[in-house]
Amino acid sequence: MSDGARRGIEALVVGLAVFVLLATTAHHYGLGYDEPVYMSRAQEASEWLDALGARPGWALSDEGIRRFWDAREEQQPGLLKTWGALTTRVFGGVLPVLAALRVGTCLLAGGLCASLYLFVSGVWGRVEALASVAALLTMPRVFAHSHLFALDAPVMATTFIALHLLFLTARDRSWAWAAAAGVMWGAAMGCKVNGFFVPIIAIPWLALCARDALLPAMVCGAALGPLSFWASWPWLWHDSLARLAAYLRFHSKHWQIGVTYFGRSYAPAPWHYPAVMTFITVPLATIGAAVAGVIRVARERGLTGEQSDWRERWADPAWRRRAAAGLIGWALLVNYLMNSLPATPKYNGCRLFLPVFPLLAVLAGIGAGWAVRAAADRLAAQQEDGQRLRKPVMGVLLALIFALPLRATVETHPHQASYYNALIGGLAGAARQGMEVTYWGETHLSAALWLSQHAPSGAVVWIEPAGCESTMGVYRQLGMLRPDIRTVAGPDAFETADFAVFPNKVTEFSDISRKLLAERTPIVPVELDGVPLLYVFDLRDGGI
Repeated sequence: MSDGARRGIEALVVGLAVFVLLATTAHHYGLGYDEPVYMSRAQEASEWLDALGARPGWALSDEGIRRFWDAREEQQPGLLKTWGALTTRVFGGVLPVLAALRVGTCLLAGGLCASLYLFVSGVWGRVEALASVAALLTMPRVFAHSHLFALDAPVMATTFIALHLLFLTARDRSWAWAAAAGVMWGAAMGCKVNGFFVPIIAIPWLALCARDALLPAMVCGAALGPLSFWASWPWLWHDSLARLAAYLRFHSKHWQIGVTYFGRSYAPAPWHYPAVMTFITVPLATIGAAVAGVIRVARERGLTGEQSDWRERWADPAWRRRAAAGLIGWALLVNYLMNSLPATPKYNGCRLFLPVFPLLAVLAGIGAGWAVRAAADRLAAQQEDGQRLRKPVMGVLLALIFALPLRATVETHPHQASYYNALIGGLAGAARQGMEVTYWGETHLSAALWLSQHAPSGAVVWIEPAGCESTMGVYRQLGMLRPDIRTVAGPDAFETADFAVFPNKVTEFSDISRKLLAERTPIVPVELDGVPLLYVFDLRDGGI
């Protein structure tokens, strides 16, 4: 068996293992703000698939498309909706209901890790590849988002896979790889608007490192990228140009959502928000390994473009490493620049710039592999049987490097989205510095479970923010909130409530919630590092 085939099998095993890990823990997480919307859209997509089988002419007509795919309100692409409909059908009877609704994201995250392993192992080696996957999975916030049925983890997966395919296009000057990259770029755009970043990354890099591959990449990208994007979203199948223009206008003028950042409220946050949030939410060991990775690739030497033709250049392992490192570095720079522009939305922690983290994981894997190999080589040189111990030593050292990130991921489960590293003093230090300790409403599951256990029959519960009242309704449908408990929202409904529930998110506090915090002692169903993530107030003894 060839080395490439072995690495393909290894990548498949890695991807399946990651998928199983995520799918079997997906029901531990509460619903994020956007998930009920996307889940309902996936249900509509499922109904459309049924209609397509029963009445294809009507399902494909403008009337049928409007019935199931009308995107005028939320203007989000269609791929994730169809993907969610299909994967839920397959896994609906196998996994707990909340996990079955999210399993599409888990599959894409598994595919991302398989691609990550293949990319890094083909350029730097298997040790670095395993380290890259470990680095990504032990970034607590990435691990959390990789479970959720939202747009962010899917676009993280599809953009990285598209870049991997573009690298293969450059390496082999292959029209087949270029076609696959074009389709995957369309899939990335079909997940979220961030997918449009791919050509900004690809074209300059190809022009510098692989000019002979620029033509197939651009032809296939221009033809297959927009086509697969269009094909993945039935809403565009009628009145295509007008609806595409409406989609682009929507995102060019996306409303700003507030964020608390070092004690001040912003909408949007300052330009440096993405970089700062990266440095205080990625485990320090992973940041250190990434810095080592930057040093390693900076020291790389190999043939230059002027010394040989492309076949000779790409046959040289050092050249491939330099070219791959250039792609990763340029992709990081583009992502940070685009996410740091003044008008770009900046809120919800790291959610809106998740595509940077597989790139950081590559650098961390390179750095960790460098350190592990150096230590193992020194041992092999000093001991008679050192060569026999080389692989076990590398395994132990690799485990030690990512032991603390793994511990952080496990200890914060299932609230990894609230993780902060030691640079800011953990979650407690972040709270003292005026950072958001939670942001996406997933902690309302803790309230549903607490109320189901402690609230009297027929209790009325006031929910803030108001949009989460519908989330509590989903919990009721899924059996996670007692059916006799009634939820209400809005200032007028507060007077009728027996309990009040809201997350510890300063930017969403109302006059009512501030008054409750000032005058009453809350019940705290969930906290981390001594910091409340959610408040429940018992109102049965009178008003405030």
